[in-house]
Amino acid sequence: MNGRTALVALVAVVAFGLGIWVTLQQGDEFGPGPEPTGGYVLDQPRPLPAFELVDEQGAVFTQADFQGHWSLLYFGFTYCPDICPSALGVMAEVKRELDEVDDLDDRYYLVSVDPDRDTPERLAEYVTYFDPAFRGVTGAFDQLDIVTRAAGAVYKVPEAPADEDYLVAHSSTLTLIDPRGRIHAIFTSPFDAAAIARDLERLGAQDLEPGVGP
Repeated sequence: MNGRTALVALVAVVAFGLGIWVTLQQGDEFGPGPEPTGGYVLDQPRPLPAFELVDEQGAVFTQADFQGHWSLLYFGFTYCPDICPSALGVMAEVKRELDEVDDLDDRYYLVSVDPDRDTPERLAEYVTYFDPAFRGVTGAFDQLDIVTRAAGAVYKVPEAPADEDYLVAHSSTLTLIDPRGRIHAIFTSPFDAAAIARDLERLGAQDLEPGVGP
């Protein structure tokens, strides 16, 4: 095993461990939901705090941009060798399944935690490889931290990388934002695209109206 392969394996282990840690830490806030899911439905959906990021077009992106539709988020980075492409592949499969059976208004995002390399142009090229409708979002670390903390995601960028070929350790979860812009559910790996699609279809059938309710 060469050095880079070993490092990739280490990052994968760290990401998996961080995902387990987050799940355990948040266990008192999440419930199984009305039906079994590939993760956790929040007993009380959590509003997102105010933040300001940029999207793949370089436009300002805030918590208000999540309102009016269901959103599925993955926190990662475009230079990720395997974990992130696999997760976005799952999201693409979820979208295909929902496109076939439902008219759910759903959006899909990669939230990059590697803003120094993941420019809007890079994000636009990367996410649309998986699906032309996919979106990319990134921004300053202090703004990313607001979103990741709210979603229970964690990441670690090397403080002084030796070169541009560094890796970012991160948890591996899919975060579901409801049409009111609230964190509604967290899906944990290993991801099951068919199960996630069924869960989104069921939740969408509840006809949550943006801006209504607590």
